[in-house]
Amino acid sequence: MLDSWSAATRSCWGKTNPDTGGWLPLVQHLEDASGVVRELWAKQPGSIQSVFVEALGSEDSTVAFLTFCAGVHDIGKASTHFAFKAEMVGMGYLCGQMADQGLVGPARIAHPQPHGALGQSHLRSWLKRRYDGDPLLAEHLTCIIGGHHGANPTAAEVENAEKILAEEPPRWHEVRDEICDRMAELTSADSYLAHWMTKDIPVTVQVLTEALVIMADWISSEERLFPYGDPKPTAQRVSLALGRLHLPGPWDPQHSDANAEQLFRERFPSIRSGSPNDMQRAVLVAARSMATPGLLTLEAPMGMGKTEAAELAAEVLAERFGLGGIFFGLPTMATSNPMFSRIRAWLDEVPSVGTASISLAHSKAGLNDEYQGLMPWSRDVAVYDDSDTDGLSEHGVHREAAALVHSWFMGRKRAILANHVVGTIDQGLFAALKAKHVVLRHLGLASKVVIIDEVHAADEYMRTYLKRVLEWLGAYRTPVILMSATLPPSQRKELIAAYADGFTHGDAPDIPDTGDAYPLLTTSSATVSATPIPYRDSTTHVSIRPLDDTTDVLVATIRAQLAHGGCAGVLRNTVGRAQETFSILQDALDCEVVLLHSRFLAPHRASKEADLIDRLGRDAGNRPDKIVVVGTQVLEQSLDIDFDVMFTDLAPTDLVLQRIGRLHRHHRARPHGLSEARCFLTGVSDWSAEPPKFDRGSQAVYGRDALVRSAAVLLETTSDGITLPTDIPHLVARSYSARPDVPPSWSAEAGSAARDARTKRQRSVGRAKTFLLKDPIDSSNLDGLIKEVASDPEDPKGFCQVRDSEDSIEVVVVTRDEDGQVRLPDRIGEYSRAPFPLFGPPSNELARAAASCTIALPHSLSGSWIVDRVIDDLESGPIDLSGWQQSPWLRGQLALVLDEHGLTSLADHPVRYSPELGLIVDTTTQNGAAS
Repeated sequence: MLDSWSAATRSCWGKTNPDTGGWLPLVQHLEDASGVVRELWAKQPGSIQSVFVEALGSEDSTVAFLTFCAGVHDIGKASTHFAFKAEMVGMGYLCGQMADQGLVGPARIAHPQPHGALGQSHLRSWLKRRYDGDPLLAEHLTCIIGGHHGANPTAAEVENAEKILAEEPPRWHEVRDEICDRMAELTSADSYLAHWMTKDIPVTVQVLTEALVIMADWISSEERLFPYGDPKPTAQRVSLALGRLHLPGPWDPQHSDANAEQLFRERFPSIRSGSPNDMQRAVLVAARSMATPGLLTLEAPMGMGKTEAAELAAEVLAERFGLGGIFFGLPTMATSNPMFSRIRAWLDEVPSVGTASISLAHSKAGLNDEYQGLMPWSRDVAVYDDSDTDGLSEHGVHREAAALVHSWFMGRKRAILANHVVGTIDQGLFAALKAKHVVLRHLGLASKVVIIDEVHAADEYMRTYLKRVLEWLGAYRTPVILMSATLPPSQRKELIAAYADGFTHGDAPDIPDTGDAYPLLTTSSATVSATPIPYRDSTTHVSIRPLDDTTDVLVATIRAQLAHGGCAGVLRNTVGRAQETFSILQDALDCEVVLLHSRFLAPHRASKEADLIDRLGRDAGNRPDKIVVVGTQVLEQSLDIDFDVMFTDLAPTDLVLQRIGRLHRHHRARPHGLSEARCFLTGVSDWSAEPPKFDRGSQAVYGRDALVRSAAVLLETTSDGITLPTDIPHLVARSYSARPDVPPSWSAEAGSAARDARTKRQRSVGRAKTFLLKDPIDSSNLDGLIKEVASDPEDPKGFCQVRDSEDSIEVVVVTRDEDGQVRLPDRIGEYSRAPFPLFGPPSNELARAAASCTIALPHSLSGSWIVDRVIDDLESGPIDLSGWQQSPWLRGQLALVLDEHGLTSLADHPVRYSPELGLIVDTTTQNGAAS
């Protein structure tokens, strides 16, 4: 359709390829983008389409709105501040052909204005002249143009752009007007623009529109899909391009009237019981009976099957309310990887139309073998190719799996747009950051059933972002499922209130007081209702016994408890304490002792975890006669293992209960003397003190306030013990009460600790708010939504994150033999001890194996007082890393080079690594003082 444009408009360039000399007229790119967004609209799930249609009145109006926005998104390129850039890439003749049409300008501009701001300014002027558009209401549309590169210009930048455009030769003004006029006609927006200029367009629609325009811009900018110089009509260009791209449509689970028993057996054939429990039935009933999408908050005991309940509910909610997939967020990468396998297995059992896309979303996803096996270049996966491929369906994918990786969704900013996303909770919290392209994260979440597991693990800093995300999801009418075994009532209320605020636009309903009801299912949308769930399973009585924190006492107690065999868990609050305990027990006990913590190389940790699940898991057939497992918090979060007796450092009450959830977790015959569940509390040097004296490392991790509260609550249970799960709600509620619930003799110190903790929380929330996205209630347009831009949250060098922690240093661990040969460490699968080439980059396979051998240095080596010295030592290491820069797996990585004995030093501190102990750092100076 290029011949329908004036010669002057056709002369404006939009894309160039200096390598080939090819170029694409601006209006052709705009027509392409407009056509692409029309196709993207057709692939949006019903839930997203409903948001648009409800706001804009009809599907025809919505399509006109989207295609017009995409059709004018780059009008700012028709300007002197953009046109001259062709000269800078050696294609000055393009400037000449524009000049021939009266489009003249300077040969170079020192500080060109972004074309987004220029386009936003001109469109505002055009709407005023053509439709007498109210400036504030017009901004609802024009801000989408200004932000199509992921960040909206400031008001000052738009005003400056207006002055610049006013000084340009009139011919530029005429071309931009022609583009707006013609695109309004081509997209049928001219039938609606006058109406749009008289009404508020919700900020939710603006956000989602900007996201779709960005997607359309990215796709239509790929030269391999939209070749330069191709004379085909735009409609044919778009059809051919999207036919080659094979973007999947929304997940489309088929309606099922099966009862709970049948549905459970069909979706989870590997579960032996084959029957849902009361909690799972209640969640399914709630999902099937919700009048509108809403928030489900599920509080139920550890090991009760919350994941399966969420999957059943997600299928129902997606089918009923037109969601296009799921997002499953977890606390850590370690919990995300096994969940990815579980979600894939479940999806394979859900009848649906077509093959959906799936992403594993965290920074180490590429090292997951199962995920790698689904990549486009692997067997039986989606392809992104324009060639014929034998064995593929008409949509370009094999049919062996319900969800596969699609190449277009690979990458940090696109992964969230796949139909199904499994990853860390961070991937969801990023939607609350004022960061570039945050609108894509909104589209990615708003189109899915959002599930957040272990929601209690989010601290005050993270909850600041979580609450903001929930407000937006409530505004989008996106179903959300929150799960926890130990959620404090105050946190439950604030999370429910956040979602309800977004759902009701600030008119949040009352939240009922549920007392000690547990298990509990709370549903919220325009109203909030709480439903206690009958608990018919057997309860577990746990004896709580404080234990003196000495080596001799610990060894003697373990010996006594395991006199007739058994599996004991010893949980420490710090890695250093766990390593020390392991070494002592390994020497003192006559049984196997295993150590697990976060400071192992990923292959070593994965091997240890798989072995423990195999021997101590639900279906273990080779349970050891006697074993002691020493570990840290990784045992409370990620492993479905079962101990006969437990020893745990004192921690916040909810986390102690999570740990106890690994004690007598499954029904089985116990060794003699261990038929009663016993938990010994350690990590306190003096239990008789008021309050007790806590281990210094525990205080550094959890804070004194949380430990004082936990000690007060748990010490009261030492006479009668606790009963799980019935005691969970009131123990957690007491521990998180507004004022510390402690003995009178502790009051002064407990009050001081509480005040310190409150001050620390306030500072943490203050830091979080620095880059917190505005809420959907107070935002009228995108310009007011993102006033300042944070760094890319997934950029390791970025300064804005959703966790309140100092940056750590990640290193690749390698060994250097006496002969100077650099190798991978022992026990790294098939690449164990594999040598690196002396010159040049390693092979792709070896580089990937090396990338899995990363470890984060402890705070003692990454704190502000030492980090520069450590980096200097790493960068001046004994091996040449220049070849690594050619590998996408290793580029930019630092290496920790160990000698043949696993030893080195950093900033004068001895460092060693072994597959048995993990990374050990000696943090004392020569005179013994702590560094």
